[in-house]
Amino acid sequence: MHCHISHDSAKEGDGLNMPPLLGPDMSGQRVVLSVALAICIVVAGTSTFMLLNGGDGEVVSGSSELIDPMIQEEGHDHRNASQHIFYTDNMQTVSFNSLTGPGNAEVQVADSPDGRTYAYIAGWSEMHIVDVTNPAETVVTAVYVDPNTQVLDVKYLQYNSREYVLVQNQLVDPGNADPNVGEWGDPAQVTATLIDVTNKYEPTFVDAWYDADHPSGPHNLYTHMIDNEWYVFVANPDYESCDIGQGDACGGITIAHLNFAGYGDLPRIVKVGEAEVSWETTRGGWIYIHDMTVQTWPGDDPNDPRNGRTYVYGAYWEAGLRIFDVSDVPHPGNDLVEYLAVAAACRGSFGTQLGCNWRAPEVGLWMEFEDFDNDGQPDSGTTGNENGGRASYIHYAEPIDQMVDATHLGYPEGKIHMTFVATEVLETTVGTGMAYLLDTTPYEMVNGNVRFLPSLIHGWETPFAEHHYIPGGDEWLLFSPHNADHEIFQTGLPGFPDNSHGGAWDGRIYMGNYHSGLWIIDIESLMVAGLEQGNKSMAHIDSTVGYHLPHAADGAPLDSSYYDFGFVPFLWTAEYHKGYTYLSCITTGLYIVQLDIDAPYGKPLDV
Repeated sequence: MHCHISHDSAKEGDGLNMPPLLGPDMSGQRVVLSVALAICIVVAGTSTFMLLNGGDGEVVSGSSELIDPMIQEEGHDHRNASQHIFYTDNMQTVSFNSLTGPGNAEVQVADSPDGRTYAYIAGWSEMHIVDVTNPAETVVTAVYVDPNTQVLDVKYLQYNSREYVLVQNQLVDPGNADPNVGEWGDPAQVTATLIDVTNKYEPTFVDAWYDADHPSGPHNLYTHMIDNEWYVFVANPDYESCDIGQGDACGGITIAHLNFAGYGDLPRIVKVGEAEVSWETTRGGWIYIHDMTVQTWPGDDPNDPRNGRTYVYGAYWEAGLRIFDVSDVPHPGNDLVEYLAVAAACRGSFGTQLGCNWRAPEVGLWMEFEDFDNDGQPDSGTTGNENGGRASYIHYAEPIDQMVDATHLGYPEGKIHMTFVATEVLETTVGTGMAYLLDTTPYEMVNGNVRFLPSLIHGWETPFAEHHYIPGGDEWLLFSPHNADHEIFQTGLPGFPDNSHGGAWDGRIYMGNYHSGLWIIDIESLMVAGLEQGNKSMAHIDSTVGYHLPHAADGAPLDSSYYDFGFVPFLWTAEYHKGYTYLSCITTGLYIVQLDIDAPYGKPLDV
């Protein structure tokens, strides 16, 4: 069934303030998932719930019905694509590429000096290079095979007219690598690997770094340039054991320099230190680094002591969001003597604490998770109501790349810096996993040093979450959030109308959830909800722009002890790039979709 939304879709007396919806002239209009928009989807095998319209958690009799895209009923097949044709009318599928098989993970899209656009997709034992210059007709140009272990993350960079990607090797499944080459701690299985991708048809190995301090291997990567030198940040979640000889919490962020100058045409990965959470600043829960983003402070206020400095925003599970200052990392151009001494000590000790002791200072934290049981404490393993980490397993962290003026929403004068964090939820009795939009603008000076003072703007959870749970067992992670992206759009210019709450910008978060697909969240709506302090369930609905469950092929089970679900969709991530959203489905392939209001910001499709 395909339906059309009209302005009279909302009935008087339903308690909703319905703005005009998607029309030819959307200037000044809010684009949200209202009742009418939620009903207007294409479905196969539907399930419905009553709209939450009273106090939090209260179902109000007689309220309007919403289509729930999360099917959890007897006889439903999570692997059958035909049972997952759910999307809002404002989303369209652009293309699908099955790649070479299931097992897809992180994706990064980048414009190349050759004038074309490519997607780099990590995939268990492979890394795909896909030409996406025409998003409607994508072509795999090469596959880099790394058969030792799981390749889950990929990051792209350019240097001196050449192009590189970094991938990580992590032994997630001991005994299930292809081939199985050993145990944790085997350098062949747990490295960060640098690959030259200048030739999109022949990617070549350049270098690899094994960090003996983290024998389970890296899980995530990030690359960032500091003072014109490339640095690599490697998240090392040590699952079974860790060395806390310096008081460090489990795992850490390896910081390495990509030395392009010292080895001719053979760049090398040179570890120079770590960022580590100290135990005394945590509540002692499940603590390790999982993911992180690095950002040079985007503000332009010369009086702000953070101006020009670079920070890591790390997702540390029940230690929450952690912010580290890496501005003064050992750097060959700033202090060559220090750099050489630190690099030599790190290399000589294989990255261990025996010699590699430079640490980025921690300068901020946030652990004020949702309090679902209303006991006055944030829900977590140490404070009660852990519930599979619904509120507290902070897995993803990403600062918004632009500071924004929100005076039109009722915020004070001055630009606001925000950070988006999200959980990864393993098994719950109720709920699917929280995400949080934080204000990371406030700070204080302590003994001459900056300390961030993050505060919650508003949380978000997939609408209908209160009516679902994650069973665990063969269905662990089922509806959980995973990785996300965001974009700030300039509005007010010809062809770029405002689609939210006014002002000169719109902001959207592209949230990749495993089996509940892509959800797009309006940043301004969350900010308004943070000021109004109203019904949280309604705020989750009102801030949702749309959703899309990709469904081009049935899911294929993986040869893995942990990721063998075969569900479709089963998204690893969503990546926004110039008007299109790229979805990496673990079990099927690469999808490209487009939100209608994103179209002005991308090139038209070739026909």
